[in-house]
Amino acid sequence: MAKLITGGTGFVGAELARLLVERDESVVLFDIALNYNRIEGIENKVKVIQGDLRVWPEVFNVIKENNIEGIYHLGSMLSVPSDANPWASFQTNVVGTMHVLEAARLFGVKKLMFASTAATYGLGTTGVVTDETLQRPITMYGCGKVYCELLGRFYRRKFDLDFRSVRYPAVIGPGVRTPGVAQYNAWMIEETALGRPYECYVTEDTKTPVLYFKDAARCTDMCYQATKERIKTMNYNISGVTPSGTAKELEQAVKKFIPEAKISYKPDPKIMEFFQTLRMDVSDDSKAREEWNWEPLYPNFEEVVKDFIQEMRQNPKRYGIE
Repeated sequence: MAKLITGGTGFVGAELARLLVERDESVVLFDIALNYNRIEGIENKVKVIQGDLRVWPEVFNVIKENNIEGIYHLGSMLSVPSDANPWASFQTNVVGTMHVLEAARLFGVKKLMFASTAATYGLGTTGVVTDETLQRPITMYGCGKVYCELLGRFYRRKFDLDFRSVRYPAVIGPGVRTPGVAQYNAWMIEETALGRPYECYVTEDTKTPVLYFKDAARCTDMCYQATKERIKTMNYNISGVTPSGTAKELEQAVKKFIPEAKISYKPDPKIMEFFQTLRMDVSDDSKAREEWNWEPLYPNFEEVVKDFIQEMRQNPKRYGIE
């Protein structure tokens, strides 16, 4: 029996694959855009299949032909591309998830772990956000993800599929090129570590919850590994850096490791408008902590920056920064 990771050669998927390989799991990676650099060192220990979530026969075949017992469904079109092309986003994120759920139901998959997002919150969201906070997303990405959370909840009730999900805040780590409103956190570290000046596109006091990519992989696996009896909330908020820090506080952490870093600020009005609409200071993950013992290994900017720089230096090829 094998585990399937959709989006398996992606940012979080590849790190999750490493965790499973370390446990000697049989792992199948399914991805539309294969990135073999990301799975450097484990490429011969996993099975890689190129496929498209939008094409149901490809989804059904990868599950049927590989004796899949559990799925980590991470594959999706991310936030900025989703807003740029909402029609493709719907097909990938919503229809693609429906394909995964149906394949799981038809072929007897025991468990399905879904990667959701804090972007399922939106209008009127301020301060501390709990698992009970009203979800009113303002992005196409958030709209699709909240629908899939509810669809998974329906499949659990109707078909007894063991569905559970985690809501990532902004996930940061080295080598990410996809634009995002909170990507300044990663680019500030990466650019300065490469000896380049960085002009940040938000104000110094901009604050957003972030999660280091290694913790994103860990929380996904921990939620999957929890017994069904412990999964009561089903769709869980996750926090990483706690409390959330400002861009200026990240700058200060960067300069502890790179004193010569040159960082300036030129706020983008459109991005700042987004942060004015969604003012989320804290993602309350008390249910995840209570029900399956979640706790981040990288709970502050210093820990994130230290490991981020180390990863860049030790694995440049993996992150495309040779």
